[in-house]
Amino acid sequence: MKLKIKLLKTTGFTALLICISLFACKKDNDANNADESQATSLAAASGTSESLYDDVFNITTQEAESNNVSARGNRTEGVESCATVTLSPADLTTFPKTMTIDFGSGCTSADGITRKGKIIAVLSGKVRTTGTTISISFENYFVSGYKLEGTYSITNNSGNGNGLSFTTSVANGKITYPGDTAYYTYSGTHTMTQTDGMATVTFADNIYSLTGNAATTSSDGRSLSITVTTPLVKKASCKNIVSGEEQFTYNNLPGKLNFGNGDCDNTATLTILNQSQTITLP
Repeated sequence: MKLKIKLLKTTGFTALLICISLFACKKDNDANNADESQATSLAAASGTSESLYDDVFNITTQEAESNNVSARGNRTEGVESCATVTLSPADLTTFPKTMTIDFGSGCTSADGITRKGKIIAVLSGKVRTTGTTISISFENYFVSGYKLEGTYSITNNSGNGNGLSFTTSVANGKITYPGDTAYYTYSGTHTMTQTDGMATVTFADNIYSLTGNAATTSSDGRSLSITVTTPLVKKASCKNIVSGEEQFTYNNLPGKLNFGNGDCDNTATLTILNQSQTITLP
């Protein structure tokens, strides 16, 4: 009888250990799945934010050129033709100058993107002049339903070479998703070095190589830092990054965001551990 009781106790203890082990494994799996889900959301939001603020660079530089405050060329027709652009002071020589790019209650530009609200850029000098700084703020500004906030700055660091070089920075950035379904804060600094388009008078055919880093935080306080490991390629003629790669680690989960092979599209490949998926940029 004692042997039987001892056996039952031993068997029961073993079963308890198995249950605890299974529960712990399930808990670990649930935690890993949650981390993967959070990393996916944060990395996708980072790519989305980067594309939206890079679009502001395109608009600002091309509208500065179109309104003859770029220090090169003399164009009279705006690339973003559905916006109303005003300069204050209105002459072309007095700086600092405020350039307001107003998309009104919403219009679709030549690039097929619908924007509304205002981009307000304060220029210390002409865009192509070395040392010029541009401080950009937003007034009820939306791109394809995404609302942009914060301060976006551009500094011309060009030297004596043929190409342009800019440092761009986002401070207190915030992206609110369409329908007010979610928001993410964003900050980052990038160096943009021109690699093509030097022979023409327009910003519209410029191509840049980007390096730098960024941080994205969700509305519930979860954060992700991303570093460019393969220089990103940005074409002024395309709204989104066309190639290059960024890497990150979230709670010991390694991941990367690859922007493709050079095609002008709105997709990127997100890989976490060995699982890859395509994400859609705005």
